[in-house]
Amino acid sequence: MKLHTAAAVLILFASHLPGTAQADTAPPPAHVAACGLEFDLPAGYKVTRPKRDGSPQDGASCDFDIVQARPAPPQRGECKGREDGGQPPYNVCDWMIAAGPATPSVRVVRAPPGRKPVLSAFAPGDDGRWTVSNAQAGDQPAESFIFHGKPAWRGETIVRGYWYRQRVKHFNGIYAGSFGGDVTLVQFAPSLFVELQDPPQDEGGNCTTFCASLRLGSRTQDLP
Repeated sequence: MKLHTAAAVLILFASHLPGTAQADTAPPPAHVAACGLEFDLPAGYKVTRPKRDGSPQDGASCDFDIVQARPAPPQRGECKGREDGGQPPYNVCDWMIAAGPATPSVRVVRAPPGRKPVLSAFAPGDDGRWTVSNAQAGDQPAESFIFHGKPAWRGETIVRGYWYRQRVKHFNGIYAGSFGGDVTLVQFAPSLFVELQDPPQDEGGNCTTFCASLRLGSRTQDLP
């Protein structure tokens, strides 16, 4: 009994030594600044280099994607035989889906005075309200809500996907079904909007770390 007690004391003491943290402790989120915004990212994510665009008519924009910090294995093509709508040479397995599941992305847009911003998934409807693009049923009304204290709109965008060949030049696409993505439009100022597509989620399946921390950054010169 005394030997068992001594071993238990040693284990308890070792668990409190520096560098012996529990292996299942989640890494802290990373603080990131991009396109004039600041936010926290759950562990395992990073952002791509921001891309800027703009014109006097459409306003200015700044875009970046949110991707896995550890790249996924390269996608492998599939075979499509005659029964699948494929074309010769059937032994070249190079079919891949285009316009498949969306990648988490952020688009910051500054609209020209008195005009609506030019966005990816949202567009103003005939009545002036925001709509979300839907390739199967036409543009659908967006739902208005409050995004962590800011006016916002949300919906699900639907796109059609197609199988295309990657190595054989002469081919026809094969319909691959519909793909959806959650989109959110947040208004930060009268002319400044942020469009979110499938924002990164925490382990629980909710956008808490990123969404709750999203705000205007200290480097206002980086805004569009």
